[in-house]
Amino acid sequence: MDLLSALHSFVRVAATGSFSAVSRETGVSQPTISRHIALLEAHYGTTLFARTTRSLTMTEDGRSLLPHAYEVLEILETAETVLGRRRASVSGLVRLGVTTAFGLCLTRRMGELLDRHPDLSVEVVMRDSFGDLVEEGLDLAVRVGEIAEGTLIARKLGLVHKWLVASPACLQRHNMPEYPRELTEYPGVVYNYGSSRLDWNFERDGEESVIAPSAVFRANSSEAVMYAVEAGIGVGLLPAFQVRNAVADGRLVRLFADWNIPGLPFYAVHTGPRTLPLRTRTVMDFLVEVSADLLRDGGPLSPVL
Repeated sequence: MDLLSALHSFVRVAATGSFSAVSRETGVSQPTISRHIALLEAHYGTTLFARTTRSLTMTEDGRSLLPHAYEVLEILETAETVLGRRRASVSGLVRLGVTTAFGLCLTRRMGELLDRHPDLSVEVVMRDSFGDLVEEGLDLAVRVGEIAEGTLIARKLGLVHKWLVASPACLQRHNMPEYPRELTEYPGVVYNYGSSRLDWNFERDGEESVIAPSAVFRANSSEAVMYAVEAGIGVGLLPAFQVRNAVADGRLVRLFADWNIPGLPFYAVHTGPRTLPLRTRTVMDFLVEVSADLLRDGGPLSPVL
């Protein structure tokens, strides 16, 4: 048993949060994975993971070792590439955390990636908020909004533009609004992602309008908000890529298309070295490709109403 094998097991346990998951991924027995970690802990004289019957949590020493382990394995991978001993195919498992709306759009395109790389596996974890990538066992994740965590390495994928939409039935029950300020009198369907204040911001030709919507319905899932808007409950502000098809086929109507609604930066983030393993880098490149299509044409247009 050598340190390089042990380091490889260590970074995969850190990514997946599970000895058994690494065993299934690599085909190495779970006792062997456990011995790899024990070897490292004996070598460095510290505990790398806090273990209970239900959880596996990385210690502070484990977090300190992780970037160095990535660096060592990255140097080895680079050397193999230069010397021509690397396998030509992209292979292995990548765990990817995505928001629900983006994840559903991404899933429709995932066949393209897997057709290109038959030995690649992708596990998509979909929800609208994520915590620590290492604790959740994610190789990559997408984040909406500015990145505050100093430990994350981020690649900007673009801007998520928002469209204000309502169903035809909702608009039949209410007078058509002429200005954003009139939205305070409309029933609002609000995507509640934890912020204490959920204003809607509009700007046109130097005129700004900040609206606190009257939220008759809130949800922490953008999909639930979209279903509620389609059902006619009220007016909602949603990502353009999520509602574009519904607007095109008439299920939803876009309001105030000639006003600018500030977009939110959209990032792919990871905790590893800047030079990612080939399988992870391949998925990152696919995120860039899909985002370029989904996030285009989201800004203000000539009025549609």
